[in-house]
Amino acid sequence: MLIRADSLDDNHVIESDVCIVGGGAAGITLALELAAGGMNVTLLESGFLDFDAATQDLYRGDNVGEPLTVLGGEVDLDEIRLRWLGGTTNHWAGYCRPLQPVDFQRRDHLEVSGWPIDHDDLLPFWARAAEWCRITDSEFSPAVWQERSGMKLPPISNRVVAPVAFQIAFPMPFGEVYRDDLARSTRLRVILGANVTNLADDGRHVTSAEIRTLGGLRLRARSEAFVVASGGIENARLLLASTDGNPSGLGNNHDLVGRYFTEHLQSYAGFGLFEAPLEDLVGFHGEDVEITRGRHAGSVHGVKYALALTSEHVASANTTGLEVQFALGHLPDGVPYQPGGDTMAEIGALLSAVAGERPSTAAYVQVLAEQRLNPDSRVTLSSESDPFGMPRARLDWRHTPQDRAAILSGLRTVAEQVGAAGAGRFQIIPGGVHADAADHMIPGEFLSLYRSSPEEFDPLGFPVGVGFHHMCTTRMATDPTEGVVDADCRVHGIDNLWMAGSSVFATGGVATPTFNIVALALRLADHLTSVVPNLSR
Repeated sequence: MLIRADSLDDNHVIESDVCIVGGGAAGITLALELAAGGMNVTLLESGFLDFDAATQDLYRGDNVGEPLTVLGGEVDLDEIRLRWLGGTTNHWAGYCRPLQPVDFQRRDHLEVSGWPIDHDDLLPFWARAAEWCRITDSEFSPAVWQERSGMKLPPISNRVVAPVAFQIAFPMPFGEVYRDDLARSTRLRVILGANVTNLADDGRHVTSAEIRTLGGLRLRARSEAFVVASGGIENARLLLASTDGNPSGLGNNHDLVGRYFTEHLQSYAGFGLFEAPLEDLVGFHGEDVEITRGRHAGSVHGVKYALALTSEHVASANTTGLEVQFALGHLPDGVPYQPGGDTMAEIGALLSAVAGERPSTAAYVQVLAEQRLNPDSRVTLSSESDPFGMPRARLDWRHTPQDRAAILSGLRTVAEQVGAAGAGRFQIIPGGVHADAADHMIPGEFLSLYRSSPEEFDPLGFPVGVGFHHMCTTRMATDPTEGVVDADCRVHGIDNLWMAGSSVFATGGVATPTFNIVALALRLADHLTSVVPNLSR
């Protein structure tokens, strides 16, 4: 059932077994799973069915740390998140891939690492998450996808560098795809335009969620259990602003709420040359496949490959995760344009030393890398308030020279492995890649848009972009001095409050988060189904 909050009476009290704050991927998945299991559920969504400027403005905040950049331009806090039903899945690119085994391991060379659950603990939930995310299944083996789709495997696979496969469901706005399910459910009320400004608590137990509307109404939600699923920034903001039982914020006894804010580090890394012809490397570009069974049968999604450092190498080399994606093209002279030096065709002659022939395929190289957890990278509260008097978010995102060094080291490792295999050569020049060579574009060659300026390579200060992936601000840990939630995503010290979404990630890894967010939401749904009936006893 879909209800507008402004259609209710002032001071109305909404009662249910479970109250979920936030209608994105985690909140929608969790709400529908719990309702299907027989629970009465309230889902509180700040936005409506579509974009609303006044609601989106509630996401404005202060960014006082590293600039948040994408495609070379800086963005603000109200641009990296979307505040209507479906949340940030409304601009999600749909990339799905599970976290890797190394992501769950404690790594001694990192200040903070390790999950209180294992990789295998999520296997059944990734299987279920596949249908929710509108992809074929939870099979991500490149070899399997070669058999299924006919795409040849990338020309390298060993213990150091190996191909990884993505399934890509795009577009996949959860609010639109599951709107009818939300509306039809008799055990679920989705309250739209419901802005939660405070979680009232007595120090051990959340008693209600206080709700405001932009039209001036004040409402409350009372439940046996509460789940906050509002995103990596907003989850922390709501806990920090809820000060009834603790002036430093709900669940913040150890000053950890909002700390360890983590992004996936992205950089235009350089250019590659492959010996193989373009048609043999189509897997880097990807192909479409049709889903043949389940509720989304008949839908089409993409599959593509990338190259990544293996879990074995990340662990043994004391480094962090990294993957490299490629945009492919043919190799005519001048692709990409290099005003101050050789053309890529001339650089390609280097391949004769290992391949015996001139290559025909060029590739633009983009890197996605894991960020080390940093306690000083954090979400706090701004001195400015929103229209409800709730402090706005203040983000101080910080990455370190070690993060840039790990990106360069990982890129060199990938390049060395590709070269040693006789498969190609890379020009690694973070800081020296620019998508501004339109005056030199060759018809039909996308890569001719790029300009390569090796002299601008900056190993210490090359630009680092973001993926709009906001993680680890209420990280999962067994010890409450190391994290905000326990292995079941319950807030330490609060007996009826859970968190959902990528804020509970214990480390960020490299895999894009949404598929893993949904898997964790399904795991939480199973847990709440077993524990909520006992909360009132």
